[in-house]
Amino acid sequence: MEKTLFSTPELAQWLGVFHTTARRWIEQGKIKGIRVGRNYKVPADEAVRVLEEYQIPLPAILKRHKSKKQGIKRLKGNRSRLRSSFLRKLLVVEDIEAPALVCRRNTILSANQTFADLIMHGQVDLIGVDIGETMDGISKDRVHEITRFVMESPAKNPSHYSGELKLGNRPRRKVKIFASQLEGMKDVFLLIFRQF
Repeated sequence: MEKTLFSTPELAQWLGVFHTTARRWIEQGKIKGIRVGRNYKVPADEAVRVLEEYQIPLPAILKRHKSKKQGIKRLKGNRSRLRSSFLRKLLVVEDIEAPALVCRRNTILSANQTFADLIMHGQVDLIGVDIGETMDGISKDRVHEITRFVMESPAKNPSHYSGELKLGNRPRRKVKIFASQLEGMKDVFLLIFRQF
């Protein structure tokens, strides 16, 4: 689960001040804080606001929070569609709960842990792996066809296709493949897999 509240010492460290100073700013109302017992916690949104106000680079944990906040908005149901400028970043895959990967032509650029677990690989091992090594029951040509269709018909995203995932020693699983082009990157696309 993602951390959404930060202690005053954490915020103080990022700001380069003593924790007593950060606490005083919270008590003066300069920074929004939540009282937890004798201490204060600062919501992630407020920490981002304060650091950006003072033009301090965000630590990785706050960058992820900000990206998620700005990032993916889902439409519910089978016609799930991912939208936002955040799709330009390959890290989009980390925020999707369903097995998913980002591909360029026939190479996997990035995958989320759910997809990696499904095919018994690690995320790092998957980068640069050929799609054909990962999917079975759906040829590279079919993946290219899906990609071409998505690129030529962006208004019809996501497109539904089905295939099977190759799972090492485990039985194959039939999946529906939802393909979506990444905004601003015409030759890169997102594949999301739903088991059925």
